[in-house]
Amino acid sequence: MADRRKKIPLEKFFPNGFDKTNPDDMIKLTVLIQEKAAKNPEFEGYSVFSVDSDNRYAIIAPMDMDSDDINNGIKAVRLSNSECADTASQKKTVQNLESQPQYEGYSVVDFVRISSSEFLVLLQQLDEKAAAIRRIFANVLKVKPWEIRISRTPENGWKIRIKENTVTYQASVYDKRMQEAVEVVGKKGWFFKADPEKGVIMVYPGTPPTFPAMIACPKQLIGKNDLRHAYLGMKLPERGRETGDWLSLDWKSGPGIMVAAAANSGKSVVINTLIAAALEAGFQLAICDDEDKSVDFQWCRPWIIPHGWGCDSPESAAATLIHVLEICSYRSKLIKQYGVENWWGLPKDEQEKNPLLLLVCDEVAQWAGSVTIPKVSKDNPMRIRAEYEASIHAANITYAMKITQKARFSGVCFLFCGQSTRLQDGFDPGMRVNLTTVISPTLQPSTAVEELLGGAKDFPEIPENIMQPGISRGAGLIRLPGMKPVIYKGFYEENQKQRKSYSDLLRERLTAIRPPEGDMNSGHWSWDEIVNALPTAAEKPDDGMIDSG
Repeated sequence: MADRRKKIPLEKFFPNGFDKTNPDDMIKLTVLIQEKAAKNPEFEGYSVFSVDSDNRYAIIAPMDMDSDDINNGIKAVRLSNSECADTASQKKTVQNLESQPQYEGYSVVDFVRISSSEFLVLLQQLDEKAAAIRRIFANVLKVKPWEIRISRTPENGWKIRIKENTVTYQASVYDKRMQEAVEVVGKKGWFFKADPEKGVIMVYPGTPPTFPAMIACPKQLIGKNDLRHAYLGMKLPERGRETGDWLSLDWKSGPGIMVAAAANSGKSVVINTLIAAALEAGFQLAICDDEDKSVDFQWCRPWIIPHGWGCDSPESAAATLIHVLEICSYRSKLIKQYGVENWWGLPKDEQEKNPLLLLVCDEVAQWAGSVTIPKVSKDNPMRIRAEYEASIHAANITYAMKITQKARFSGVCFLFCGQSTRLQDGFDPGMRVNLTTVISPTLQPSTAVEELLGGAKDFPEIPENIMQPGISRGAGLIRLPGMKPVIYKGFYEENQKQRKSYSDLLRERLTAIRPPEGDMNSGHWSWDEIVNALPTAAEKPDDGMIDSG
């Protein structure tokens, strides 16, 4: 059999020297191996086998490979079948042997049948700590202590071998209790890896997973966004790793997105990241927002489609939503003409003529939320204006809900954002059900948002260390369609020397990949165009502020 061990030159990864007696160095070596395994399946299940005496190189090997000294110090006692055949007799034999002076410091580690009438009982030296830890893990696995073998590892952890034909490790049954036991044996940050097929569990020292203060989009992902991948950040690293997997959305499986959190929580950063990803992938873009808040999206205005800027007033939002519905209607006829189920089934040339469109609806409550009607006379100007606003907001809710129900089949993806997800704030339950990707840009979502993420039963445990100032900024929760929510940290960067914000950098990067065809007036609606699309707007009370241009 080929030698499965691999040699790692330590000087390459530890230019300032490596000391195998230093626990911190060993933890760093463990992380190095785990990171390598995450990127290369060939290293999956590998751990430190040994380190040479001069600390020049480490030998790593699969977790099921035992060192030559595994059976050192073993003592064997031959006993009859009656003393070893069942659990009761085994317990009695263990108590008897371990209490004898000649076996002081030894523990029974196995019962091996050697004939129909005899067993070989194996004893091995275990100090008090090892014996106690063996009992802890045996309890987790619901086996007897002598049905597992335990030994220390070069990484200052533990290796557990489960006796054949006793129990098969199942992640769904044992993972939670095993991790709890690992942290009792070690501390927060320790972790384990299990190989059910080989019956081996490795326990590793480690530090709790964390995030850097800021995560910029890595160079290898720039230009890589496509119709099935919209990269927006990094998942919390798995235990034992220092970098997490890159997080991406799939526009096909999750065309409807909700971003919900309180003000100043980082919603705009998340939305801008997704806008940039969509535009990079070739999307069209339309935006509805409160006029004052729309400054967050001025950076991408040159990419807005004609009549796609619904940010100048609630009426412009309504007109934009109507325009998107018209696009949906046209595409629905096209889909029917080709006899396919949705936009994704259209021929490539038709998809290129009618690209996916991203509709962003921010601050929904400002243009689609409930409007309080003052209790004054019907001809009071305040009441007249409020009733008019209520009619426009109600229309916006209706149009928005129709889009969430119909648009996904027509190649229209939609992102809704708000500080609240209540009905009175524009989020009809019929709309929410189609927003299958839920993003909370904060690790402390409201109860309502927590429910949208799946509720307490699916809520991930949030490590205390990532709640620290600096680390928590930009970190949040995301639930992708059909999956449990995960912790992530979104992309963000700025250039303070050149006084460039995140949106400035996004615009520069996008311009190099896909130069805009429009300008800073793209998507604008004149008032006459709005009235033509939305006749109700003609009833707007005259306050001297109507834009007729």
